Amino acid sequence: MKIGEHVKEIRISNGLTQVELSEKSGVALRTIQRIEKNEVVPSIYSLNAIGEALGVKLNEISSGDDKKKFEFKVVVSNVNNLLEDSKALFKRNWRILLLLASIVVFTVLLSEIKWLIYNFWDDSKVTIATLNCGSQNECDIVLTKKEASGKILWERTIGGNSYDKAGQVVKTKEGDYLVVGSTSSFGKGNYDVLIAKVNSSGEILWQKTYGEFLNDYGLKISVSDDDFYTIAATKQICETVNVSNNCVDQEWLFKIDGAGNIQ
Repeated sequence: MKIGEHVKEIRISNGLTQVELSEKSGVALRTIQRIEKNEVVPSIYSLNAIGEALGVKLNEISSGDDKKKFEFKVVVSNVNNLLEDSKALFKRNWRILLLLASIVVFTVLLSEIKWLIYNFWDDSKVTIATLNCGSQNECDIVLTKKEASGKILWERTIGGNSYDKAGQVVKTKEGDYLVVGSTSSFGKGNYDVLIAKVNSSGEILWQKTYGEFLNDYGLKISVSDDDFYTIAATKQICETVNVSNNCVDQEWLFKIDGAGNIQ
């Protein structure tokens, strides 16, 4: 006996019409009709759904040559009944599918939503300056956040124990701040480009230097169209290995990501 005949026999013995079996299993009525007429070999999904509705395991009902034919045609059945089974699956589970889709969309847009909410309520201002110059070889980069009224919320010193010079600060989509400047406190050379990331509470998340042995200065930072950050700097080129009167400063542009990695 073929699988379609088994389905029909068990359905009748359960006192169900094709319409009732369709409603109970979630399988399209047209699919059930075609299965019972042996016009198609049912998909695994249809077999499981119909079998669950009838209280039997239909995927175990087969023997001999019929079993071989059934196993061979499962993939073909998946293609033939894909549309109808998909409609039935969506009809039975549309609430769960809608919830999952909403979670995915919300997760993707979460950073954008946080940025919009944060910036809507945040009327504070952040400034950057070169301060605390005790001598020609000792200055600090100071980042200050103030309320609109002028009240200081926090101040952070960026750099090291030698000469550090402020350049520019830009706000990220996440509400953090990227600071660019120059430092002789650490790095590879006399002066290096210094970039630091500070969160909205004033905590320094990281600071990195960029450049070689000679003098490299960080001047400006801006957000690129590709969501990276463009750094405008100068790189010193000398005829000798050391700084001399024969040195020139060349424009140096490079991009970094939110973690400070050069792109």
